[in-house]
Amino acid sequence: MKKKEELSLGGSVVVTIIFAVLALLSYNSDAGTLTVIPIAGIVIGVVMCIMAAIEQSKKSAREEEQNNFSDKLVYDSKHGDEDLMLYFNNQQKTITIGSSTTSNVTQEVVNDFVKTEVVDADSFIAVLDANQRKVLRVSGNAGKINRKTFSIAGDYEEKCGKRLLSSNPTLRAYNDYAFITDDVNQYVFILTPNKSYFLLYSDLVSVSYEENGNDVYNKSLGGAVVGGLLFGGVGAIVGGSTAKAKQNKEVSKMVIKILKKDTANPNIRLVIYSGVILKTKNTADNMRYEELMKEVTGIKDIFSVILDIADNQKKFSKDEESVPSPVSVADELTKLANLKAQGILSEEEFEKQKAKLLG
Repeated sequence: MKKKEELSLGGSVVVTIIFAVLALLSYNSDAGTLTVIPIAGIVIGVVMCIMAAIEQSKKSAREEEQNNFSDKLVYDSKHGDEDLMLYFNNQQKTITIGSSTTSNVTQEVVNDFVKTEVVDADSFIAVLDANQRKVLRVSGNAGKINRKTFSIAGDYEEKCGKRLLSSNPTLRAYNDYAFITDDVNQYVFILTPNKSYFLLYSDLVSVSYEENGNDVYNKSLGGAVVGGLLFGGVGAIVGGSTAKAKQNKEVSKMVIKILKKDTANPNIRLVIYSGVILKTKNTADNMRYEELMKEVTGIKDIFSVILDIADNQKKFSKDEESVPSPVSVADELTKLANLKAQGILSEEEFEKQKAKLLG
């Protein structure tokens, strides 16, 4: 989840003191005046102190309300922050959601759901019930709870016409997206803040990464990797780019594109970043860019592995098809008998061939 930016009471006090000192230093004893800018700074500092104090009071109220709410529940574990908490009771197969404000706590209960794994995407919490193959997406805003449950088992049965095999799916989150992968049943479930996508490994064609609309990395089914991307440690560059070029990058959009075998909706676009230009020669922008690249690499790795699995499965199927089916001895004896009956083989030839078949 994205961390909220809150006013710091201590920081506001420090700013006020600094401007007060500047005001005293700028005092002109002869004219009896203070410089306008330090005075304005003091006023701003006081306002910041008041706002920070109010924010701190609201936070304390939320925490107190949340603690009072928690005391009333029976749960095995919990997950979230002071605004949105999920309480898991696996014995009762329930999830209680509490979204708190300074005035009250909104409560909702999700029944028949056992938590296996839980992760934080940037704008929602994702919870996996691996046994029942369900996933829950929960977000909160100003006390309002937004939740939806998705049935992976239902999607699989509808698409494949059969039930899922026993497996241990994996849940991971990067940026604003959560991913559930299952190598046994070979599917990937993509959860976004507003949508979900169910794909079989065999549905995928390629995964690519774009910066400012230009391909930086591309890997396709049965094909080689094209382009360069930061792998593993963010400092290592593949594909011929120089360190100097990296340091002077200007990036305003970062997108991962997943191409699938569907002419109606051929691709899924996962926007990693879209905003003001990040100039990587600036330290702050470069740190932000490197953090985003870690998320890009995480998502890219998921789909690169999926493409490898799908590719190997395809080759294995072809190898199976190329193996000739064994011909039974009975079939061959029948053919010999027919040839003998038609006079094509003599009795002696028939006996020789039969002896060869019978070993």
